[in-house]
Amino acid sequence: MTLIDDRTARGADRHRAVARFLAMAILCAVALVALTAVFVETRSGQRLDDAALRGRVVEHPRTQARSDRLLRTISVGSLAFFGISLMGIALARGRWNLAVGVGAVIAGSNVTTQVYKYFVHRPHLLFGVDRLIIPFNTLPSGHSTVAASLAAALVLVAPVRLRPLAATLGALYACGIAAMTLAAGWHRPSDAVSAFAVVGFWTFGVSGLLVWLRGTGRPRVSEGLPSLLIGMIAVLVLAFGAITVSTTIDTADGLHSVRLGLAYVVALASIVAVGVAFIVTEVLLLRGISLDAPGRDRSTWT
Repeated sequence: MTLIDDRTARGADRHRAVARFLAMAILCAVALVALTAVFVETRSGQRLDDAALRGRVVEHPRTQARSDRLLRTISVGSLAFFGISLMGIALARGRWNLAVGVGAVIAGSNVTTQVYKYFVHRPHLLFGVDRLIIPFNTLPSGHSTVAASLAAALVLVAPVRLRPLAATLGALYACGIAAMTLAAGWHRPSDAVSAFAVVGFWTFGVSGLLVWLRGTGRPRVSEGLPSLLIGMIAVLVLAFGAITVSTTIDTADGLHSVRLGLAYVVALASIVAVGVAFIVTEVLLLRGISLDAPGRDRSTWT
């Protein structure tokens, strides 16, 4: 293949990759609007959301306090610390454009969640025994957005060969926090799922821009998709199992189990599944793409 043919092929690869990222970003935006329309604006959607909240464990005050303390570790300070750390990793490896992109994913996702939540009004469509448990809008979940944005940023800054490991750790963290918001009674399941949609919009949009600027590159190593599959299965099992057990077994007044509602269990599984699907999609769309600075892989700028 001549040099001109090679550049043409790599240019076509870049255009296809950018198109895929932008398509996923648009899909996430549509999903956010659809989740809002169904679970905020309709009676059946509100009933499903609240059924999951009613089906969660009725915890002892000390058990509830432990859940609250875990979620309260997610703050503006912790977000800034980990966000700056991830940007620092990108800068240390000579990827200033990626550092800016990571900052955009984290800041953009969390600002979007807060602004979107402020402007969305949740009408009171349930009355009597079905009345809203949380009477105000909580969609999207701010805690889930923080966790998911940090997980997505970790995958972006990780070297190609470490993406499966970064995806596994990130998915475990994001899914665990998102599921805990439901277990603690802080958020409805649609809040957590919509947070993944917000982060997905920014992650895929910024990734498309980075590839458009950088090109796809030529990674020296593959992503190790079998290890990614194993890692995601582990996340599904560990995250769902750990959250279910931790909210089923109450040790506050001696070891005993409590009953969970079916809607709660289904919602919990859905949150974990959506979180895993988001991280897996990110890794798959990045397959064969290097975001390293020129000279750190076999490619040159295209």
